[in-house]
Amino acid sequence: MVQVMQNREGNGGFAGNVHLLRRRKRISDSEAVHFSIRIENYVHIRRAYGEDGGRRALAGIHRLLTDMFREDGVEVVEASGEIDLLVWNLEELGGGVLSDACRKWLNGFCWLVPLLSFETTGGLIHLCISGRWEIPDALMQAGMFETGKSGACNLGFCGSWPDDRSDWSDRYRSDMGLVTDLLSGIMSGASDNRRPRELALAWQSVCNADGGDGVLYREALVRLLDNDGNAHSPGDVFLALERLGFVRVVDHYVVSRVIDELEGAPDVVLAANISARSVRSDVWWDEVRVRLVAMPDVARRLVLEITETADLPGVSEAVRFVTGMRRLGCRIALDDFGTGYASIRQLLAFSPDFVKIDRFFVRRAVFTGADRDLLTHLIGVGQSLGAIVIVEGVETAEQAGIVLAAGGHWQQGYHWGRPSLLRSWRRASGGQAFGDVTATDLGTAFPHSSWSR
Repeated sequence: MVQVMQNREGNGGFAGNVHLLRRRKRISDSEAVHFSIRIENYVHIRRAYGEDGGRRALAGIHRLLTDMFREDGVEVVEASGEIDLLVWNLEELGGGVLSDACRKWLNGFCWLVPLLSFETTGGLIHLCISGRWEIPDALMQAGMFETGKSGACNLGFCGSWPDDRSDWSDRYRSDMGLVTDLLSGIMSGASDNRRPRELALAWQSVCNADGGDGVLYREALVRLLDNDGNAHSPGDVFLALERLGFVRVVDHYVVSRVIDELEGAPDVVLAANISARSVRSDVWWDEVRVRLVAMPDVARRLVLEITETADLPGVSEAVRFVTGMRRLGCRIALDDFGTGYASIRQLLAFSPDFVKIDRFFVRRAVFTGADRDLLTHLIGVGQSLGAIVIVEGVETAEQAGIVLAAGGHWQQGYHWGRPSLLRSWRRASGGQAFGDVTATDLGTAFPHSSWSR
């Protein structure tokens, strides 16, 4: 093990670019697991919050690591936004096979950090990180394992890069202010100087306008609860999450919570929205895949709605993700069809089970025959490819009639019921009908950290 030489300034920054380590005698780097952690939005932070913001970002990660690995080593390289960690006390990584422990710890740490807020002089910030780990050959041989074990949690940055507009920094700080409540809401169980708004899921049904079988499925919608328990829509927060690169964190969380709900309700079909930026096969979906493989009945009752308010990172990569989830038994819905990035190309590439027509066309169809014809055409396009078509944004009886006449038998909107925190399917089975989404248990995720002490 080593002792960390902490050389901090009074403002929370670092006095130098590199923090050196003073290790105990007869302990070498070859006896430690090496981690390399990178702040993926470091360039953004330095531009929007200045050099002091960059130093405070590194200081925040440094403090987390020294709290988790109190007697091991951390080196901070300020110029590149990278942090090197050497771990001699392998028990701090958890038990079991060492390579599995390294992978689990790094994946968990990369998921945890974006949910934490770090103070700067310009306001609170959140950080995207990725990392690599390596077990030296000497350590592997001493443990009689095969040599050369290494791995990565290389998520890549899925947000928007800085542009040349003069107001970019202002817009970035504004977006960061928007997402703090939601990200902190996921972390509502952690201690903080301020009380974050709690995150919950509301449910809205997709209903049969013909009066037949009532509900096709129920969609989970993210809501923020204020101090009085009132639920509020996040509004433009998800657009900010996409621009900042944090949307995958929230999508993974919501899908996991919907799976929790499906486990406890064997007769219900539920849907979770995921951004187009999340439609990629990375390590954050590994836990979801493992759970669905073990519970095929749950997978068959899970609908993933791909919301294309942002462009796909790559169609071929998205198709691989969709194909993999469908093989597990999940069904796929293409949301917002007809607007934004949801196009015929995506419809052909994904072959979705459900196509959701955007509310924009419902509002227009009330006024002109040409717009009603357009709605009919869009519904026909989805049906021609074998998908069940759902029309969103049906708010009045007049709109419901127009949509039904256009061929839209499955409808969703205020006319059929507003989103509600009430879980009606649990009430029918005698369970607890009203409840909030359970927050992440940090003590389970990081049993050796200060949160479990």
